[in-house]
Amino acid sequence: MAALTGVYATPAVADPEPSAPVSTTPATSEAPSSSTTPSPSVPPAESSAPAAPKPQAERAKIEASAVFDKLSYRTDEDVRFTFKIKNVGTVDANGIWVSQSFSEPTDLVVPHEPGWGPLVLGREKKNLKPGESFELPIAGKVKDLESSSAVVQGNIFDDSRFRVGEFSGTTKITKETGRVTGVVYGDKNGSGTLDDGEKLDGITLKLQYNYGPTNFTATSDAGGRIEFGDVPAAEYRFGGEVIKGWLFPSKLVKIEPGEKDLLLRGSPPLNGALKASLAFAKDTYQPGETAHVSVTLTNSGTVPLSGIVAACNRAGADHALKGRSGWGELDSGTDGATIAPGQTRTFDVSEKVPGAALNVGYVGVECDFGYGEVDIDNHATAHARAAVPGGVASVVGEVVHNAGPDKPREGLSGVKVVLVSKGDCPVAGETTTDEKGHFEFRKVAPGPDYSLYFLPPQGWRIKYDNPTSILVVGPEDNVGRTFVEAEKGEAPLPAVPAQPSTCGKPGTTTPVPGAPGGEQGSGGGQGGSGLASTGADVIWLGALALAALGLGAVLIFGARRRRRPVE
Repeated sequence: MAALTGVYATPAVADPEPSAPVSTTPATSEAPSSSTTPSPSVPPAESSAPAAPKPQAERAKIEASAVFDKLSYRTDEDVRFTFKIKNVGTVDANGIWVSQSFSEPTDLVVPHEPGWGPLVLGREKKNLKPGESFELPIAGKVKDLESSSAVVQGNIFDDSRFRVGEFSGTTKITKETGRVTGVVYGDKNGSGTLDDGEKLDGITLKLQYNYGPTNFTATSDAGGRIEFGDVPAAEYRFGGEVIKGWLFPSKLVKIEPGEKDLLLRGSPPLNGALKASLAFAKDTYQPGETAHVSVTLTNSGTVPLSGIVAACNRAGADHALKGRSGWGELDSGTDGATIAPGQTRTFDVSEKVPGAALNVGYVGVECDFGYGEVDIDNHATAHARAAVPGGVASVVGEVVHNAGPDKPREGLSGVKVVLVSKGDCPVAGETTTDEKGHFEFRKVAPGPDYSLYFLPPQGWRIKYDNPTSILVVGPEDNVGRTFVEAEKGEAPLPAVPAQPSTCGKPGTTTPVPGAPGGEQGSGGGQGGSGLASTGADVIWLGALALAALGLGAVLIFGARRRRRPVE
């Protein structure tokens, strides 16, 4: 069984986020200095001089403002502003990031991409020396369509996790409406268009505002007509539901002032007719290189499948392809592809290899195919991966055991630890735990195909999985720890793969971790996830891995990817 590592940390901050709009003056989040006065009943010794107070470390001070491009915006417009920050203090501000407030209905919604750009925690670090400034153009969306104003406010932190600034800005919002009507039909013959006898009555659909809680519901009449009435101009989403056996794909529709007539299509279930496979054009890539992927879709049914799109990387892995730009007809922002009965279609799609792929040793693609965001469990699935060599990582950990009730765990020395990868020369390294149970492997190529074998001294055994699979993640200085629990007792030692005598000689190679090893996609295949990351995070290996694997499944099948509007 594989194990997953993970740490969930909350930044420690010196000041709480304000509950009301705040000014643009820099925050003074320095912790107050304290002094102690001797009790009158305990006079200080004559020979002792008063202790000098420790100097309070000076913190950065950031002045910030949000300057809107114009005085007022319609509800269907992007609310554009320039975010300006300046280091007005006397020390460097390093790793600056923004924590925006979302608690009030008037708070502006800034989409994740591109969002706050380099000012997002975990992205590239933004540093400012004293006197330096930085400006960032940002586009947001109105949250409350009934509000006459929108506010962008929040706090600014640096890598000390202390607040170093705050900001607030307000602009006016004007509401205009559009009248929304349409026809609802069930595409029985899969033609992708409304044909005679296909109008549906009694179908209740919801227009859901894409950036807030506003929604409008209507039901089709006997002629398939549906009336939503006058709604604020904005981007809405409808569908993503199975209604009376019909699959209504999720779509984004932009409502502008005036009339909007919609053709709302329900599709019959896939019923297993769609099969999918994925394959990279090459076995090896470099970060930033354009990767070509062959997508093969087959329709084994008797009805055309119209409107098939891809949904990729639901788990949000930063080393995986997203399945958007460069995916042509399969991009979820399009009307989708049509696969005729009995037809097999192959699509050449392309996308740049993410930079983060270097730290895991491979680029992955994991997608499901079907009608957009509806009946996902019955979509065709496929996955593939290709190597991205050149990264460097470390594997560091401890083997520990319980010393007794109410006592801290202690390290177990003398445990032989073998790092094994798939390939002709499997043994990547060997070591033995020290007196603290510590072990480490340096200069390891990142990749998913590693296992740790533990050979404890006589009288000890590893409590959970032995060996255990791990995902080795770089960079080398981003080191976490893998903790393994041992207990007293006897158990058979795992059989470590033999290292052939030809390893290291001319003409022999060790496969690069991350290279395809039976992981090319096939119809219905699931992409690998839930392996233990030894490059950044920490968790106990063993029983918790079950929960981790379950979490991975939730991430893949429960996530909803961002959708773009379709006119």
